Amino acid sequence: RHQDHTRTMMYARQSVLRHGRQSIHAFSSLNLSPGGSSSGGTTTSVAAVGATLLCAASALILTSHNTTTALEEGEYQFQKRPEQKYPSPEATIKHPKESHNADFNDPPPRPDLPTFSLEDVAEHNDESSMWFTFRGGVYDMTFFINGHPGGTPRLLMAAGQDLEPYWEVYRQHLRGHVTQWMEKYRIGNLSPEDAKKAADFQFGDMYETDPMRDPNNLGCTVKPWCGEPRIDLLTRDYITPNELFYVRNHLAVPDIEPEDYELVIKGKGIKKHKFTLEDLKSKFPKHEVVTTLQCAGNRREDMHDDDHKIFIAPHWVVGAMSTAKWGGVKIRDVLKYCGLDVDGMALGTNNPSDIKHVQFEGYDTDETGLCYGGSIPIDKAVDGLGDAIFAFEMNGEPLPRDHGYPVRAIAPGHAGARQCKWLHKVILSDKESQKSWQQKSYRGFAPDITFEGDLADWPPPRLDQAPIVQEMPVQSLVCNPPQNSLLGMKGATDITVKGVAWSGGGRKVERVDVSIDGGKTWTAAELYKPVEQRRNHHWAWTQFSKTLPLPEDVRKRLEKGEQVSLDITSKAMNSDFNVQPERMEPYWNARGVCINHWYHVRTQLDPNREKETVKHDNSEIEFANTPTGGKFEQPWGQHGWTTDPKHQSDPRAHVEPEAEHY
Repeated sequence: RHQDHTRTMMYARQSVLRHGRQSIHAFSSLNLSPGGSSSGGTTTSVAAVGATLLCAASALILTSHNTTTALEEGEYQFQKRPEQKYPSPEATIKHPKESHNADFNDPPPRPDLPTFSLEDVAEHNDESSMWFTFRGGVYDMTFFINGHPGGTPRLLMAAGQDLEPYWEVYRQHLRGHVTQWMEKYRIGNLSPEDAKKAADFQFGDMYETDPMRDPNNLGCTVKPWCGEPRIDLLTRDYITPNELFYVRNHLAVPDIEPEDYELVIKGKGIKKHKFTLEDLKSKFPKHEVVTTLQCAGNRREDMHDDDHKIFIAPHWVVGAMSTAKWGGVKIRDVLKYCGLDVDGMALGTNNPSDIKHVQFEGYDTDETGLCYGGSIPIDKAVDGLGDAIFAFEMNGEPLPRDHGYPVRAIAPGHAGARQCKWLHKVILSDKESQKSWQQKSYRGFAPDITFEGDLADWPPPRLDQAPIVQEMPVQSLVCNPPQNSLLGMKGATDITVKGVAWSGGGRKVERVDVSIDGGKTWTAAELYKPVEQRRNHHWAWTQFSKTLPLPEDVRKRLEKGEQVSLDITSKAMNSDFNVQPERMEPYWNARGVCINHWYHVRTQLDPNREKETVKHDNSEIEFANTPTGGKFEQPWGQHGWTTDPKHQSDPRAHVEPEAEHY
């Protein structure tokens, strides 16, 4: 019954989501229990609610059909994906440790444990007791009720059931370390017959309407899509093309028609207002800002090795940083229209104690109806020079769906997670957002705090020692020569290094030093930044380049016809004289955030190839981007999407027509 209940809810929700309607929140308020059993408050039987939801979904499908007809008549057309600008990345291989015959996700035999029936497991499906099954094992994960990075509702959605169908959609769980950790909480087994029966259902896929992406936007996870550009392309353009700009989706991408869009502004000290997209464009002056966005967890894979494990997705490799020119309206202008004394607050003459934060909530929701959210401090929103905007343009075009169409928040200098896409609600409050993405996911813990020992049983005792990420540290990346490249050096006596550097909080990149001997010797690079930005408002990155003479010993070896390996790296210094650390160990953290140690690029010089020709070393490429040093410490398999032999199908084999809406 519980499985039927979940499937009914899932398919009804997806019918709503698939057609861009967000009335799903009304469904989320219903208190549902399998079979209509009481769980406190008003209850509704699954059959009755299922019928209601399916009827509602059918009505919405009809509405969508009528809208589609109007679109075909030219009323409004979604964007199409731009033509591919750069050649696709080369084919990749598997990690030496990885094999598609691997069984590292299979639970080991445990004849010492009792055997439970499916009926036994199904009874443990709420906050008081959560059991799960996976490939014949039975696990009591009740303690984990608040520890799941994806939130409690998703755990409850799957409680009392088998995880295999859910992990067919969310394959990032299948890199091995998650199932190994779960073994500590195994309490029993299923019979072989029940193990097969338990996994015999299909979990609906809410990502079938997600847009199609450029091949050079490399998926670290597919569902939700978290894609980073090939970093060797980042120095080709100062402004990152829209289709290459990194994408961090926490949930499925809404398909919202502009005439249906509504932005709700409410909370302390203001009168509630609702704005359409046309209202924003017509009532307020347009403002543009060039800013770099970086995900708080960029380079997370660097922190995942034999000794340290990261239990949060995505495991960005290196490229979750991009730059665009955003167009929209200043947040302070809209808040002023709603009655907030933004000038007094910005000048410090009016300091209301009950307005400390601006909470954002998006139209994107998970399978249970929970929407994404985060917040920024109020001072950022009201600052006349802070450039915080409600953006509806990206590089002169309407926002692509992956980047928040029709409207998103842009808070220059802050981590990408705080700049909510598909923005639906703005709430002035004395508290930060209480969403898990604000309170749990992006905190900087001390190096001795681990997921396994401290964070799984949330909350840990000292959250005061783990600040929530807002502004990020100084960062630089060598982009060219590419990682793991064979570089033609026939007759060459020098080498050119190029890359990008950025610092959060508007701090200026004052200098970037580069090294071709792994950091033994350094020299300053030339800096390029074609946009003028004022002190402490350097929102956009700086590109750097330097042509360095080859050391004498390297030249002599090349003259003999030998290939020579170089270890190229960089370190940036910002206007506060903060410099990137050499290693990650002093600041390793269990959430994998604010990662900025030196990024090392391994390249091979070949004196027999024509100068400036570049060939990738295909013997070691698992992904078109790689962690520092040019290799993955753990089997990558697209962060679990291709590591498990039972989950090898194309995750986008079936897409809905809305996937063509870029």
